[in-house]
Amino acid sequence: MRYGYSRSEYSSHEMGGTMRHATDLSPQPVVLGLLMSQPRHGYELYQKYRRDLARVWHIGLSQLYALLGQLQESGLVAAHTEVQPTRPARKVYTLTAAGREAFLKWLSRPTPYLRHMRMEMPARVYFFQELSLPGASDWITVQKAVCRERASHYAQLAVQTEGFRSLVLDFRRGQLEAVVPWLDACLRALSPMPEGPRPPERED
Repeated sequence: MRYGYSRSEYSSHEMGGTMRHATDLSPQPVVLGLLMSQPRHGYELYQKYRRDLARVWHIGLSQLYALLGQLQESGLVAAHTEVQPTRPARKVYTLTAAGREAFLKWLSRPTPYLRHMRMEMPARVYFFQELSLPGASDWITVQKAVCRERASHYAQLAVQTEGFRSLVLDFRRGQLEAVVPWLDACLRALSPMPEGPRPPERED
């Protein structure tokens, strides 16, 4: 089975009209994922991102507010104004049903591009773990197949050329092959730990 994806795989129609194509890397799914557990105001959302995902994905505060505006405009996020007694009113953002659907589609979809893997794959692992969502095993199975397929493709290209280009292709092959054991480690981390035997009850 072939797991490659075309340029139109992440169509803007599927993701509410503003999501980018597969060859682009958009942080919009990350923003949607951070709203999955509860509504948040903008700065609270930024703090959550900084605490949990800043080492994986770079999103500035002004960029975050721009993304929220785009997602609200496309119907993936709703916002309402929350009045505070002693502070200025603030906007609170909530994920819509369409936003939830778009996020879950992104979460289950493998990343076909090597240059995107270092950001998208750790983010997906984070959300599977943080939100206790099902489907991690299926996603990892397909992602491993994609990595193996593309590694094989680079290996074939490498033997058909020589010099620096061959070295670059072999380097990419090695990177993709290294992803597979990392995904296996992620699966072990995401799998529920079996319960051990209960300690014997004390007799009074």
